[in-house]
Amino acid sequence: MSSKGSSPSPDPQIGRAAIMQAELGKEFLNFSKEQYATQNARNDKLDDLSTRVANAQLDASTQAQEWASEDRDRYKSVFQPLQDEFIAEANKYGSEAYQDQAASKARADVINAATGQAQQRQRQMASMGISPTSGRYAGIERASDVQVSLGAAGAENNARQLARDKGLALKADSINLGNGLPSSAAGSLGLGVTAGSSAVSTSTVPISTANQSLGVLQGGYGTAMNGYAGQANTLNSLYQNQLSAWQAQQQASGGIFNTLGTVAGAAIMASSKDYKTEKKPARGVLEAVRKMPVEEWTYRPGIADEGRHIGPYAEDFQAATGKGDGKSIPVVDAIGVTLGAIRELDDKVSKLERGVIRKDGRKAA
Repeated sequence: MSSKGSSPSPDPQIGRAAIMQAELGKEFLNFSKEQYATQNARNDKLDDLSTRVANAQLDASTQAQEWASEDRDRYKSVFQPLQDEFIAEANKYGSEAYQDQAASKARADVINAATGQAQQRQRQMASMGISPTSGRYAGIERASDVQVSLGAAGAENNARQLARDKGLALKADSINLGNGLPSSAAGSLGLGVTAGSSAVSTSTVPISTANQSLGVLQGGYGTAMNGYAGQANTLNSLYQNQLSAWQAQQQASGGIFNTLGTVAGAAIMASSKDYKTEKKPARGVLEAVRKMPVEEWTYRPGIADEGRHIGPYAEDFQAATGKGDGKSIPVVDAIGVTLGAIRELDDKVSKLERGVIRKDGRKAA
């Protein structure tokens, strides 16, 4: 503003910066909306794909669980009875009774074989003329009996060991068979669980992507709001700066009337006729005073000294005298109007006094 006492005009760049803040926020919001729409279109395709993949994984999970159930049923109905028979057979081979039976059979086999060999030997000795009652014959028989006894004992021990070894081998096989079959069913069930978990993970992908898209839109709105807030803060700061400058000026000058008093003082000090030109008598100032209301009033907060005063209003003073800007009263003109009104009033009083003397022939008291 150009009038004296007012705050300086703000830099136009401040307003432009405020507008740019709001425009940038709005531009980013529009960009975010475009990105949100684009991402939504992608999400629709991704959601369809994820749904199909999740359904396939769920089907695989169901199939794997069916297989696991079928394997388990087959294990219990077919293989478990066979396992029981196999284990019973293995236990039989490892029992003491079965070992004794195997040993007896082996001994009998050795003795039967030895008996046949003894009969053949007797025939051979008879053909060679050796008498069964001779000492030589008896010696050969004793030696043969010893060999038969040793062979029978060895056969028994070997039969027992074979029975034990076969029993242990059969038990080991039955244990391995029992361990393998249930693990197959458990593996199928594990595949079903894994496929089901994968289906759940796949179904959450569109949700995560949608949340990301929503974050973009939220960011756009947030930036736009920050832009408008920045504009408001900038404009508010501008207003506060203007107000602070105006208040500082008012406080420094001591109010409108102090400022005017200072100006008037300078004018009074420079009141010589030599300093003035275009001089002419002031007429009608008393009438001007009559037209101006004089009231008692209080300055609003932040104006001048905020005190209670008596005086005219600048608008009325300007209307009556043509002096001032309608907001303040020039003190020099106010003094001149006051003195002129007093002068005119004095003239009127003097005329009244002279009129009274002429009528009464004496001076008025």
